[in-house]
Amino acid sequence: MNPRSARGIATLIGNVLIVLAIAATARLVVQFFGQIAAQGWGDAVIALTTGVIIPFGVDAIKTPYGGVFDVNAAIMVVLFLLSEGLLSRIRVTD
Repeated sequence: MNPRSARGIATLIGNVLIVLAIAATARLVVQFFGQIAAQGWGDAVIALTTGVIIPFGVDAIKTPYGGVFDVNAAIMVVLFLLSEGLLSRIRVTD
């Protein structure tokens, strides 16, 4: 594989990781506020991002806003961003 196409593939994967991090962050915000999670579009956000979040077995924390702080989603945001950062460092050094 030539370096130009490898760099393009790495860029594409990095962009997908950023989109997944944004989706997981949207899930965090929707679940944090219970009234947003009760809306139809909030429920859709949670349903769409369910497959992206790996259940690490950490319980969600109740918030004073009627929702929960999904620790598993927060861990996934960190993992997505760390993976993208590592991928971008590898891409730059090639």
